[in-house]
Amino acid sequence: MKKMLLAITTLMMGCPAFAATASSSIPMGIDVPKSCTFFDVSTGIIVPEDGSEATGNFKMSCNTGYSVYFTTNSSIASGTGSYVKSAQGTQIPTTTSVTLWGLQSVITSSWTYIDGPPVYIGPQSGNFKVKLNSPTTATTPAGIYTDTLNMTVTY
Repeated sequence: MKKMLLAITTLMMGCPAFAATASSSIPMGIDVPKSCTFFDVSTGIIVPEDGSEATGNFKMSCNTGYSVYFTTNSSIASGTGSYVKSAQGTQIPTTTSVTLWGLQSVITSSWTYIDGPPVYIGPQSGNFKVKLNSPTTATTPAGIYTDTLNMTVTY
């Protein structure tokens, strides 16, 4: 009997009993939507009468690839360049340029910057400059002359 008990004990120690197990996996994730925004955009620019340059600034941030289109109301209307215009319709030609990613381009009708792979993801700073092509003179009709810079990002 002792031998049989010893044999059973030896078998039990040599062959451990295993409990049944079950497992499962639950996938986890998040869907971050594409996003682009402009911020810290200059609220207005006073164009100097003497033909010197005025500068405005903007910042933008995207979390995906994008294209940015810059136009002015006058460049869209004329198709050949920009100008400031009075309420009476008098136009004074201007040169308007935009700098983004270290690249400066003059807006002639509309200008496009295209961002390829995610090189420019995150905050970017840019500026725009405008100046009269020629200073105003005593024969320039008095009035308030305006134009608008438009920035559109497609992503």
